[in-house]
Amino acid sequence: MPTVVSPVLPGGWSVRPSARSVLRGGRSVLTCLVLSAVAIVAVPLQHATAPVSVDYRSDLAKLVRDARYTVVAPAGLPPSWTPVSSALAVGGANGPGTLTWHLGYMTPSGTLASLEETDARAAEFIRRMTNSGTLESPVRLAGQTWSTRWNAGRGQRSMYLTSRPGVTVVVTGNASWHDLAILAASRHVQSR
Repeated sequence: MPTVVSPVLPGGWSVRPSARSVLRGGRSVLTCLVLSAVAIVAVPLQHATAPVSVDYRSDLAKLVRDARYTVVAPAGLPPSWTPVSSALAVGGANGPGTLTWHLGYMTPSGTLASLEETDARAAEFIRRMTNSGTLESPVRLAGQTWSTRWNAGRGQRSMYLTSRPGVTVVVTGNASWHDLAILAASRHVQSR
């Protein structure tokens, strides 16, 4: 069996580290990792104190210009309702040629409520927007009967209305039924 010779540096230092020094180095690294993990968990990340408001006017203007149907949008909501998201989609998951608008709000209580408006097929759109929630009792609001769904697993409440020209409006989120009704009642027809 060949003999392994450890090179020796001037002054008598060996190049080959001893097992003891490797273990000490490994323990030091492990200690640093544990302390870093404790610091990350113990010191919470900074969160925004207020939701970031978005300007949805350009999406709404495009929708009014391009929609083949009469567009409705919230109007007159109290300033404590903060618009936090807006998206306009042409086609996509709702089918070719469809036009869909999402407008999300942070309610005064800190929950989320959104208005979803489309000319896509009602049944499939409702199923997706309500996450296949369980059908609940209908609600009468501003002279219209809204169907309602509840998805307990997601804590999601939904109200929806389909009009004759094939337009579906879904008001949904983890907001209370009361807040969803406020959003639904705030809808006003937008002129071209």
